[in-house]
Amino acid sequence: MDQNVRKEDFPLFKYSEFDVVALCRLAGTLRRDVACSCDLNQRPKRGGFNWAVFVVFKDGLEWVLRSPVENHPEMSSESVSKLLASEAATLKYLKAYTDIPVPDVYSYCAHRDNPLRIPYILMSKAEGKTLETMWGGSDLHHRLDSLEINKVMYQLGRIAWKLAQVRFGQIGSIYEQNGFFVIGECLSKGHIQHRRHSLKGISRGPFINENDFYTSLIGALIRHAETLPLVHHCFTAPVPSRNDYPTRDLWNGACDLWNDFLTIGEKVDGAANRVDYVIAAHALNRLISQYVSNWAEITSPVTFALCHPDLTTNNIFVDDQYNIMCIIDWAFATTVPLPFLLAPPGFPQSRHRLEDRFCLGFSDGFKDAALFNMHRPSVGLSVPKALYCVRNSQFAWCLSRFLAFDSTDDLSLFRTMWESIYPSGPKLESYFFLQRAQTYYRNLHKKIKIEDLPESQIQTSETDLFTKPLIFERSLARHLTMISDWGFNYDPSKLSGLRDTEEIFTTEPRLWRWVMEFQRQQRDRFRSEEHN
Repeated sequence: MDQNVRKEDFPLFKYSEFDVVALCRLAGTLRRDVACSCDLNQRPKRGGFNWAVFVVFKDGLEWVLRSPVENHPEMSSESVSKLLASEAATLKYLKAYTDIPVPDVYSYCAHRDNPLRIPYILMSKAEGKTLETMWGGSDLHHRLDSLEINKVMYQLGRIAWKLAQVRFGQIGSIYEQNGFFVIGECLSKGHIQHRRHSLKGISRGPFINENDFYTSLIGALIRHAETLPLVHHCFTAPVPSRNDYPTRDLWNGACDLWNDFLTIGEKVDGAANRVDYVIAAHALNRLISQYVSNWAEITSPVTFALCHPDLTTNNIFVDDQYNIMCIIDWAFATTVPLPFLLAPPGFPQSRHRLEDRFCLGFSDGFKDAALFNMHRPSVGLSVPKALYCVRNSQFAWCLSRFLAFDSTDDLSLFRTMWESIYPSGPKLESYFFLQRAQTYYRNLHKKIKIEDLPESQIQTSETDLFTKPLIFERSLARHLTMISDWGFNYDPSKLSGLRDTEEIFTTEPRLWRWVMEFQRQQRDRFRSEEHN
């Protein structure tokens, strides 16, 4: 590369400057001096935490260079380094000990002290196309009755069986040390994402039993709720779901109303919402204990399986017949209690839960793989209990998303877990009402409230959102806040709000639909009066 050429003039260096000559030299050497090049005008493909570019050899073969995004606001450089090293080791382990289709890793370095001057993984290019590409970005819910998704889910069920055969004695992430694979610190989403890598005093493994694993994740959730930004997570007022509205316009209208409601009083990062999550986290201890007893001794001795935590439509590559050709992006992969592995993935993103009828293919694939291999050497897996976990996977699916904040509707996740353990009561809303009145939570609310934004800043935020044409919307959001008794349960002096039932206020799709219908009637009435 000409030293007089400015790197900022080329798209290749959008996310980081690196030594292209060193990259091509490394790739060529690994292929026994086959010439290769890296197009300076190619635009790097960007994922959540990484970018990737392609190296093309003279014979047409392509490799992928993958590197972390620099200075990511939610990820420290130390965490980035650990994730890269673990992902590379995980891919090498899977390639060596399974036939699960994953990229080949040819070279990697988790730090900048290398000829390329960036942390990187150099690996094979995935064959086929992503599910996202195959479906053309269309609304997945218009394709759910097709045979395509059932075929993909069936294959993922068979892959889950293969992963269930690869077992470890600890819960954590895979690393490579001196040519050997070991289990080390747990880099799960619940331990790392949303700035949780910065939390002090959280045990990060490896864990010798699942109780320590759950205790650590619950501790991270509590510390997050108390001190870190909650972004869009509001326990009793979840983000409206697209599935609950017949048109995109109605859904957008519901999201606008939701945003208006949360802006009043800065509800998301306010003390009341934070303490609600602490209550939920404490309740999880009992829910998990009861759930675990239902599938105890699923393996003998107790061991843990490797799990891909992010099987999205962008990470699954298929051919034209929807045969899975490759699964990429094994960052955050850890060993887990088996029910986490046996919960069907979410599509199109991991946080999107599929209806049970669309998960049948996953169950059938796992079952068929188990029956086909029933006479082969096993790892002590109880197939009947494993199939029980597959068929009753909702709790594990919800638990993994709730602990990691991988959701836009934490209330729904928690309610599913709660009602699976307490199908006959007590009612979730009543439980929270009573817990909010406990001295411990009221004192915690008082302590956290000291860190809430001052009233002047809250008023500024409201004014910035509700400009003069939106006076009605501001009034409506304030009215909803008043009738919800927001935060009153934590303040004994305000317990005599407008509601006298021993339940908490939660927003539901029908609330936003009712408000939008009310708005429509008001507009029609105004136009009618104006016309007359």
